[in-house]
Amino acid sequence: MAYLGLIIDDVIVNKFPLDSGVLTIGRSPQNDVPIEDNAVSSFHAQIIREEDPYLEGQVQYMLEDLKSTNATKVNGLAIDHHKLINGDLIQIGYSSFRFVDKSQVNLERTAVIVND
Repeated sequence: MAYLGLIIDDVIVNKFPLDSGVLTIGRSPQNDVPIEDNAVSSFHAQIIREEDPYLEGQVQYMLEDLKSTNATKVNGLAIDHHKLINGDLIQIGYSSFRFVDKSQVNLERTAVIVND
């Protein structure tokens, strides 16, 4: 099962399962992942779980910035919309999260490149 892990001092201290359709992240206590941090917007970002249109029986997770004031970063880069890959580091305000999905198919590792 995929989850979002809150990281403190390089250790995952809390896990938020991604088993429902949408997981919201932000400063408001109405979010699934509330963050008490003034650098975080009330409704900062969300992760959407959806069927992968290219791989039958697989799901994908899309991270969307909800027009936050201070951006959502994945692996150090600000994003608007990003397909999450196992191991991605997500930065929201001063909080860091690791996206973990060990069941994800890594097609780059199984690709074969043939030269002409």
